[in-house]
Amino acid sequence: MSRAGAGSVLDRPLGRVRGTETQVSLSAFAYLYSELVQYHQSRVASISELERRLESSGYGVGFKVLELLAYRSRESKRETRIMSILQFISSSVWKSLFGKAAD
Repeated sequence: MSRAGAGSVLDRPLGRVRGTETQVSLSAFAYLYSELVQYHQSRVASISELERRLESSGYGVGFKVLELLAYRSRESKRETRIMSILQFISSSVWKSLFGKAAD
């Protein structure tokens, strides 16, 4: 079923690639975020419960993005030293999220 030479879905870019940076449509992101908020808002009775549900959703999404970035870094071992973890965050994670390395 897979095409010859086609990489895994984990190896493909997350959005459109222009030059060296990946872009996701701002309107698509805004629509998805709006739908997520409306979905949770219709199922809660208080603001604090809404905050808790949105935080829980954000944690899951963030965890999956971090897992994907760790997979793409191609390092076979899991880092346990603080300096190595901070280096990974300041270079790979920060660049993926904000388009530039951390200061």
